[in-house]
Amino acid sequence: MFESEKEFQDEIQNNSSLQKDICSTLDIDYDKSKFIREDKYINGIVADFSIFEDGKIKAIAECKGGKINITDFVRGIGQIFQYEYFAEKKLSSKQYEFVDFKDFSSVYIFPDSVLRNNDFNVGFFKYPESKKILEVNSNSLAVRLISNEELIKMGGGV
Repeated sequence: MFESEKEFQDEIQNNSSLQKDICSTLDIDYDKSKFIREDKYINGIVADFSIFEDGKIKAIAECKGGKINITDFVRGIGQIFQYEYFAEKKLSSKQYEFVDFKDFSSVYIFPDSVLRNNDFNVGFFKYPESKKILEVNSNSLAVRLISNEELIKMGGGV
């Protein structure tokens, strides 16, 4: 399930319960939230979702489907580094307002199959400081935050 990125994005876009769980995990008030899909930023970079709270961007999310290779995964990390930079410098081609940087999250979200079915270890990468890595269970759609401690364990303590 959710092998393609588009299929995964569609589920997030169309499933309010999943959006609520994502908001809860990111400490965003769902009732004050808005998800904008395929949102264009400077240099033509398109984020999978901009997530607003009270009219300000609180998170920018990059989604990956379950069937990805290491190049796709690393590309996603580069994208969330850019999202962090946009929030830090308050860069928006649409004059969006951002929350205070300390409250911002650059989000990497993918189905659980990314951890199960690939021959790379997500614990062996550098991520931006503002990152939140979310795993979505393909069956129950439960959203889980992968903590820094868990990433360290996955990476063998490195």
